[in-house]
Amino acid sequence: GGGKEGKYKGYSYGVANQKWCWIPEMNVLNAFYTTTLDQEITAANQASLCTFSVSSTEEMEQPGYYFTESGKKQWITVCLACAKVLRGKIAMTKLPAGISFICATGCKASPLEETGPFKCLSVAKLDLSTSEAGNSLSCWEEKLISLRKETSVQTLTQEISAARAQRALKLLAYRNGAEYKYKDGQLIIGTTFSSLLSTCTRRLELTRPASRLYTLEGTQILTISELIAWAVNDLLRESGREAKSKKVKSLYRTGRCKVSIGDVSARTDLESLDPTLITIVLRNPIEVWVSCGEAHVPLSGKKLNRRQRLQRKCWLQKEKVLCDLNKMKHIMRHLQGRRVGTMEPATMVPTKSPIQPVVVEGGWSEPTPAEVKLMEEVQNMEMHLSEVQAMQVKRQPHVLNRMVFSQRPLDSQPNVKRVLAYLNGGSADQGVYAWGKSIPELLVNCTERLHVRRAAQLLFTPDGEQINTWEKIERDMLVCVSAGEPFLTSAASRQRIEVRANYSRVRKEGGPDATNIIILPRKHPEDKISTFLPKSNLRKPLLGEVSLLTFLNAQIFL
Repeated sequence: GGGKEGKYKGYSYGVANQKWCWIPEMNVLNAFYTTTLDQEITAANQASLCTFSVSSTEEMEQPGYYFTESGKKQWITVCLACAKVLRGKIAMTKLPAGISFICATGCKASPLEETGPFKCLSVAKLDLSTSEAGNSLSCWEEKLISLRKETSVQTLTQEISAARAQRALKLLAYRNGAEYKYKDGQLIIGTTFSSLLSTCTRRLELTRPASRLYTLEGTQILTISELIAWAVNDLLRESGREAKSKKVKSLYRTGRCKVSIGDVSARTDLESLDPTLITIVLRNPIEVWVSCGEAHVPLSGKKLNRRQRLQRKCWLQKEKVLCDLNKMKHIMRHLQGRRVGTMEPATMVPTKSPIQPVVVEGGWSEPTPAEVKLMEEVQNMEMHLSEVQAMQVKRQPHVLNRMVFSQRPLDSQPNVKRVLAYLNGGSADQGVYAWGKSIPELLVNCTERLHVRRAAQLLFTPDGEQINTWEKIERDMLVCVSAGEPFLTSAASRQRIEVRANYSRVRKEGGPDATNIIILPRKHPEDKISTFLPKSNLRKPLLGEVSLLTFLNAQIFL
């Protein structure tokens, strides 16, 4: 060659591309006419692979570079591939020909990184010689496939689904020795036993960290499994006393469960029980008494009396109803948000009625059938909740209340009545509770609770029937409050707003004279009276005419 790159390199290994052999019998020039090791070193340099993975610990004369550490005179030699990696980091010098060495990257006591030109493989653990290159490639390909399987989305999803999920437990915690009052307990939620204890310490304001939990009977609880097992046993005992536990017993997997009903222990694997049973148990909070290390202090009574059990049952029923009610209201808010977000235009349909010439149908302001159905369910749920609360008050009357009711005839209704009131033309889901001993007092309270500018004067039922007597009002009744105007449904109120908006839009786009159009009735052909009136006889259109004119003008300008 004529250039600098084409000059012959005087090395024993790593220059196989410059060694040839002429065969005169065949007139052929044979390339790479050298040893196998020389070809391997040359191929490693061309592919940017460390020559230590080919020659191992055998020193040989090959191209390379050297550098010295600060304060030392010993040379540290590297091959061409490792020198490319260290370029710009360390000042290196090219080795002269005739020096045999091995790359320092593969040595044990080398200050260089063991990966060398590789990203994650170690040079000393990799054999790329001709006899072992195929085996090394197959081995690392198998490892790469296994790593891809381990990190694939499908494998991770299967492992996550197979792993046991941490159940969140709800506790109703009391101090050790405190009197049993279901409404005074602290609701504690956690997934581990340590988190439950720390939360109990903070919520109950204990002077020392909580370390133990006790049940009502004095059973000591130290783990989550013991707590769940005790709750399962308590549910089975209670259901067995009340209804023979037929429904709960059917939830057991008779083929897998090896424990008897009412004898579930903490050492028993809870997976032997049906998940539905555990879900029913953990749905309600478990009553525990928290101890800081002292022994259990028993309550005055060994067993809960009938009144306390009834109080607990009513409280759980109320909590379930409130939870379902909040879910339904949350769904209602989502449905309303989607409807308003679409902003679908309404359709104006003409009618033959002179009182209501235009009917607005559809649009984003009209509730969907799903919303109407869900609203009915919410109202029924609220009525059910009021019935549950009335049942609690009835079963647990106060002493003064009993004295008052004892002096009243049995067929008489209470003086103060509560109703769910909403504005005339509004929606029932925006109602508020109001109280009163008479209709005037109830109207005053409705004015204050609804924050209206004008005083409430009339009461209507949701069907539009006016309420005139106090006897027609029932407890927790849904009433419509009016300031004197006739009864209006929410749809009629929205239609009135739409008509006014269309009227204003037409006047804004076409000017004040856009709505000054009068439509006179068609005259009989035999009538000789002219239907054309002078300009001075024009009169101002009435309210019904304005509605019709609004629709006509809207059709003209749209």
